[in-house]
Amino acid sequence: MITARMTAGRRIAASLAVAALAFGVTSCGAINEQATNTDYAASDGVHVDVADAKVRNLLLVTNSDGSEARLIGSVVNDSKSALTLSVEAASTKPVTISVPAEQSVKLEDDANKKVISDLHIMAGEHAETSFTVAGETVDFSVPVVDGTLAEYRDFVPGGSDESVTEHLKATETHSTSGH
Repeated sequence: MITARMTAGRRIAASLAVAALAFGVTSCGAINEQATNTDYAASDGVHVDVADAKVRNLLLVTNSDGSEARLIGSVVNDSKSALTLSVEAASTKPVTISVPAEQSVKLEDDANKKVISDLHIMAGEHAETSFTVAGETVDFSVPVVDGTLAEYRDFVPGGSDESVTEHLKATETHSTSGH
């Protein structure tokens, strides 16, 4: 015969089991870091903040011999005064980017074109780069790409070299086995 005391005990045990299971299922975030809490650049370029400048999606597009590279990306200035960002990649002569107060500069626009000479870093590598605004400097590794991908071909200094895309063209093969 089941008594009320045994039923109450079973209810308590079942409640504790359900609570333990719920805690075990929902507490994963307490132990493991969640990927959605990690900031990252969701593109090929990098994000760098220095003083009042916010550099977004910045990368270097180089020519086939790696001697020159064009900066692409954006520089945002949320402050009430104009700023000048100096970018020095791999100990080259720095280029400067002026950004008016509360505006942004898109480096893909021809009016804002910035080319770094004597870089000598090949596509696929990274250029150790210093970003300076108002005496504050941040060092960051910037990816270097070439015209292999169509979205970067228009930005290759001196024009894109078709030899970098030669391996992407479909070729017809003929089988000698008769299949």
